[in-house]
Amino acid sequence: MRLRASHRRILSISTALAAGAFLAGCGLAGGGSDAENDEVVFWHAFTAGAESGAIKSILDDFGEGQETYTVKDRGIGNEEHFTVVRTGLAGSSPPDLVHYEGYQQTRDFAEAGQLLDLTDFWEKHEDKFILKESAERACTYEGKIYCIPYTFHSGFQIYYNAELLGKEGIEPPETFEEFTAAADALDSAGITPVSIGAKDGWPAEHWWMNFIVQRCGVAQVYDVIDDNGAKFTDECFLQAAEDLAGLAEAGYFPQGASSDDYGAALSVFASQKAGFMQTGSWYAAELLDAPTDFEYGIAPFPRFEDAENTGDITGAVTHVFGISAKAKNPDGAKAVLDHMLTEKSTATWASAGLFSLVEGAVEENGPEEVMPVWDAVLQADASLPWLENELPPGVGEDAIYNGSAALVAGRMTPQEFVESIQAALDKARQG
Repeated sequence: MRLRASHRRILSISTALAAGAFLAGCGLAGGGSDAENDEVVFWHAFTAGAESGAIKSILDDFGEGQETYTVKDRGIGNEEHFTVVRTGLAGSSPPDLVHYEGYQQTRDFAEAGQLLDLTDFWEKHEDKFILKESAERACTYEGKIYCIPYTFHSGFQIYYNAELLGKEGIEPPETFEEFTAAADALDSAGITPVSIGAKDGWPAEHWWMNFIVQRCGVAQVYDVIDDNGAKFTDECFLQAAEDLAGLAEAGYFPQGASSDDYGAALSVFASQKAGFMQTGSWYAAELLDAPTDFEYGIAPFPRFEDAENTGDITGAVTHVFGISAKAKNPDGAKAVLDHMLTEKSTATWASAGLFSLVEGAVEENGPEEVMPVWDAVLQADASLPWLENELPPGVGEDAIYNGSAALVAGRMTPQEFVESIQAALDKARQG
């Protein structure tokens, strides 16, 4: 499952924030509704980059195409988004329409009675979708659908500075052994091999996940998640932790690896101070916006030569939309969702480099630069969602996030890391 490397100029980090509200259309259908009931309150995390521009365009188009509803949207920063969403859905005035990441969040919100059952809505639209198994898993609780899946993001790729590698005579690595040889060459030349900012945990977690899909395979990871006899302390998970710790011990990460955040890591890579950076396919979309003056490449995440699971990748349905069970305007929220699933809206999303789950949207509208990544998603045997999406917060957003950062910093051993995750999972299962 090889990708051709995609070369293009790299962007500086976008800091544009989505507008606080997009209001469109002020007429009332039939002239008999209260204006307050025609407002759709929509919370999302699309505050910057390709997603911000695409959602603005989609919502503006919704307003121009009808006179029944207005949309009042609130963009919430990524790091605080899900805390705000959890609090909002549990409160007395939740949004009508809400964006979140699905999987365990869907199960938690639905179990708490905070989401509207959208099974009928899903059945009306499901023939439009591809990757249905992932899509339905992200939105299912006890056999019912509580959200509409919208975007898939891949995590199984690595970005590299093609000019830096070229100057050092380094070919883009295809195997992990070639990657470490390239990192050694960059280090010897005084160049930071890998940019990473693991302060918030998940950038380091991505590395561990890209190791466990090779060492363990997606099926064994789900055996742990589903309590089917496997544990995070099994040998393959420990080996993957040792793989990650080994990168830090070899000096491939910068000194601020565990104290810098994701934005700092992007800055290091964009300023040509590092040869490699690993992150999700959303960055490929952002790279289309504001290019700077050096060539970059995207390659599949390097595989171990002895890896048994050569067809498994990381990636997940990362954007889903639910309707609050206490929504003041559920009909308006459904109208917005209907519009978001139109051919025009999904083309807008895909044209921004984002992987729409509506069939044909990416193939017909996706920029050339992101197509190798999308092709790899379609060719994969199995894909593992980010673990925090499939596990309770105390496991994913606490033990794995914090432990990954500690592992990179050398504050925790690989054995302590996997034991802490399993202990957190055991505690969560005990209630």
